[in-house]
Amino acid sequence: MLRSKPEPYLTTTEKLKYFMIAHWRGVIIIFTPAFFSFVLVPLPATKYQWTGYTLLVMAVFWVTECIPLAITSFIPIVIFPLTDVMNTRECCTTYMNDSVMMFLGSLILAYSVEQSGLHKRLAYFSIQLIGYSHLKLLLAMCCVTTFASMWITNTAATTMMVPINFALLKVFEDQKVIKIHDRNSDGDLIASDTTTCYFCAATFSATVGGIGTLVGTGTNLVFKGLFMQTYQEAPEYLSFPKFSFFAIPYMIVLEIFVYLYMVIKYFGFLRQGSEAAKRSQIPLTAQNAAKAAIAADVKKRGAISIWEGMVCILFGGAMVSFFCRSPQLFVGWGDIIIGYFGIPDPKFIRDSALAMFVGFLMFLAPRDLSFFKNFTVKYREDMPKGKTKSVLDWKLLNSQMPFAFSFLLGGGFALSNAAKTSGLNAKLGESMQILKPLPNPMVLFIIVVVVVLVTNFTSNVAVCNVFSPIAMQLAKEINQNPLWYCITSGFSASFCFMVPVGTPGNLIIQSAAKIPTSKIILAGSGPTLSTMLITWVCMNVWAPVVWPDLKEMPDWIAAANKQQ
Repeated sequence: MLRSKPEPYLTTTEKLKYFMIAHWRGVIIIFTPAFFSFVLVPLPATKYQWTGYTLLVMAVFWVTECIPLAITSFIPIVIFPLTDVMNTRECCTTYMNDSVMMFLGSLILAYSVEQSGLHKRLAYFSIQLIGYSHLKLLLAMCCVTTFASMWITNTAATTMMVPINFALLKVFEDQKVIKIHDRNSDGDLIASDTTTCYFCAATFSATVGGIGTLVGTGTNLVFKGLFMQTYQEAPEYLSFPKFSFFAIPYMIVLEIFVYLYMVIKYFGFLRQGSEAAKRSQIPLTAQNAAKAAIAADVKKRGAISIWEGMVCILFGGAMVSFFCRSPQLFVGWGDIIIGYFGIPDPKFIRDSALAMFVGFLMFLAPRDLSFFKNFTVKYREDMPKGKTKSVLDWKLLNSQMPFAFSFLLGGGFALSNAAKTSGLNAKLGESMQILKPLPNPMVLFIIVVVVVLVTNFTSNVAVCNVFSPIAMQLAKEINQNPLWYCITSGFSASFCFMVPVGTPGNLIIQSAAKIPTSKIILAGSGPTLSTMLITWVCMNVWAPVVWPDLKEMPDWIAAANKQQ
């Protein structure tokens, strides 16, 4: 009888390898606090040492995601009261403030559009309006995704485009114009260049569109909240209208360069005779087939519904009201209320109050008018069956809404407040004196490059929480306006184009379209470089036009420095 050959024993290296593959998160959780314990030396540790230690541990946990991001955000509630950095009440208050409520309110508004399907109707309308060649289709897709992402989450805007892209590409594949997937050397399906272009352009456009309004992405509310918390005496520089007045032109320029890079690289635009240009040609029969497919989907959706109409009224009314609260160009509704009650604080009413009010109306208003039949029918069998649903479905919203991100904001605010009160900001400032001889444009360029590169590897909100306070402290040390450095680091934290793990949108298109990481890096390298350059130029040229105080040192800076 033949005996099977005994399996060789595992070597120590192999055991360690398999252990790390299975338990690397646990190793990071245990060894990170131990590794950074040198920050607490000499003992007993001071308040700023404990704050710095907490910041380093949370930064590693956020970057590696060894535990969920929201759970990492609770670490200050444990460490700060036990080390006399902040009391429990003060620490917990940072997790529920105006910025957090505005974040939740913006999500509620965004999900009303998503639940009603209004964003898909907008996408189909834009495609029908612009055309069916690759250049026109990509332009329509970029415009729609960018605009949608100004109001709904980047993830939702990207997800919206996935089935639409597949539907269009399938039509072209059926006409034997393109291939949706190729095969690699191992025989596995991977996205073709055309597929890569459409899907990467979707997530890139969603990323760019998110900076257009305060509610577009969480990082906008984070750096606004951090600035307001640090400089409470400052005027409302980051109000909804002023923010968008700066961000929308900036966003449009960024998106133009994203679009140009994608069509030049993948469709041979301005490269007549290239292989890419030849591949991008779509016969008229294929264009007509795509046109018919879109028309069929539009017909299936029918006329605009009462539900979509209610969303248009409530959502559109909210956006107009955000701009009209205190526009500083004329007397807004917020100014009228403050004047009526004789309130001296011009920031007494903020955008979060309006966001929550409109959110309340969305749970109150009906999505159809069937309940009126209760007053008009003559017979019982003609009465409506069941209850009339509201514009927003709470059960569905509760299952989909990422509430955990509100804790991520709160954790960043707790760190920022502790860094200010414990003296950590002052210590960090001493180490940043090396940058003082550099001209201001060079410092801004360093901030942009560092933050954009780091945000490709971890959560945008986490990066903003870490870098915006450091940037504001740097501004203080080299005698620059902290608002300038705060908006520079805050906007830069949104731009993740190259690495899938940096933002959920990149992961969505990678998994849906089977795009290899190497292709995403190649597609995202151009937008990354153009974004760095455009951001740097806008921060030096356009930002001082919108905020003239950036080149000055107003009194609110000195007042905040005295408090610290």
